[in-house]
Amino acid sequence: MKFWEGVSTLVGMIIGAGVLGLPFVIAQVGVLPGIILLVVVGVAALVLNLMFAEVVLRTKGKHQVAGYAKKYLGNKVKILEILSMVINGYGILLAYVIGSGIALSAMFGGSPFIFGLIFLAVMGYILFFGLKIVKVFELWMVFIFIVVMAIILVISGYSVDYSNFYHTDISKTFLAYGVILFAFSGAAAVVPLREVLRKSEKKIKKAIIIASIVPIVLYILFSVAVVGVTGLETSDVATVGLGQKIGTYMILFGNLFAIFAMATSFLSKGVILKELFMFDFKLSRINSWLLILLPPLILFIFGLHNFIATLGLVGGLSMGVSGSIMVLLFWKSKKMGDRNPEFSLPNFRGVGVVLMGMFILGLVYSVWEVFMSH
Repeated sequence: MKFWEGVSTLVGMIIGAGVLGLPFVIAQVGVLPGIILLVVVGVAALVLNLMFAEVVLRTKGKHQVAGYAKKYLGNKVKILEILSMVINGYGILLAYVIGSGIALSAMFGGSPFIFGLIFLAVMGYILFFGLKIVKVFELWMVFIFIVVMAIILVISGYSVDYSNFYHTDISKTFLAYGVILFAFSGAAAVVPLREVLRKSEKKIKKAIIIASIVPIVLYILFSVAVVGVTGLETSDVATVGLGQKIGTYMILFGNLFAIFAMATSFLSKGVILKELFMFDFKLSRINSWLLILLPPLILFIFGLHNFIATLGLVGGLSMGVSGSIMVLLFWKSKKMGDRNPEFSLPNFRGVGVVLMGMFILGLVYSVWEVFMSH
């Protein structure tokens, strides 16, 4: 059971509300190119997870990614990692405010903007008083997602239009790439995985392989099922368009799932940022809370309402910075590590360069898109 708890921990951290944006970008680029992208990025994420796991196992003591960065790459890289973490955190919170506003509007009618503000207010209230069971919710999300996906697969089987699978537009590859990067960005979860499997570290490699393959399979099944029904009419938040196509019960059921997914992911990221501000920056509880909520609130009020663009930007930034840092940590820890790891990968020089190239490409495109859109 401990092994499967470890697998669930990593799967739960990888599969978040970002899955709701995958069908839209898969519909845009085409099902076959989309599946290829999902597999390529998923395998890259699997390798990165294993590389970072070796860093963790080569190092004595407990650290977060920033702590490993300071130990092996210096204080400047630690600061870069913390900045990346904070900026990405704000982007994720903003994306879920946008997405929840859209989903709530689909369920009840009315303004997505107003519903987004209501969602943020409720999440802020919960974060202020603390929510120790956020991580339990995240683990339950794995089970809930599989159940919901199975239901959607069964229901959509009666509504699939196979002509939806023929559309291909390679020019939309980078649009899909950023969102897919976001969907697989969970390597930092190797740290809590190691805690779950402490004294059973020999099982970590197997747990990571299983936990990295599960999202690839689930993402493909979910995306194909939704695109098969909604095609080019697939909405930013997948369950909205699915409900419009299938009927009232899917509007309620699908969007309720979407809101639950975004709420748990919002709270999980909010708790991480709150702890960062309180413990690393030594800020008060109230100031930490305000720092979590005010930036996404201001960005939302001033007109950032594009769910897919926000996911793509965050995915590009997250993997571009943190992913590249993890590859560098892997190489450094092989020379400077102070503990014998339970498993050791090859030096992966070529693989590491390819991974960094993939991540930096996503970063450059994400930043370019921001400038071009303005």
